[in-house]
Amino acid sequence: MPKHIEGITEQMAKAISLLVWSDETKTEIAEEIGVARETIWRWYKRDDFMNELQKERRNKFAVYGDVASKELLKLVKDESDKRTQLQAIKMILGENGLCNDKSQIDINTTTEFVISYFDDDDNDSNEE
Repeated sequence: MPKHIEGITEQMAKAISLLVWSDETKTEIAEEIGVARETIWRWYKRDDFMNELQKERRNKFAVYGDVASKELLKLVKDESDKRTQLQAIKMILGENGLCNDKSQIDINTTTEFVISYFDDDDNDSNEE
């Protein structure tokens, strides 16, 4: 739950925490903290409330980002599914700016060239 911030009441702080971390609806949150649903909607119009809500959302992403990173590293190390492993490698390299071009890490890239041959005589007969 966000620490005490000037202008943010205990109810607002609790609402922010529940909005970010729970699966409850705004109506359920309003009931839980003892305010009308419309009050939460009014808080959304306040800059201080929205700033704290955004901070808490970033905090959540930081927490889950660590978990996601660990899971992604497991996929990189898992050699049982090469396709998934390659996707995980691409994601890590791309997020770190080390690979912007798909062809940089496609191991089995093939290129097909189509070459058409024609005689000068064939070309001349088409012009007549």
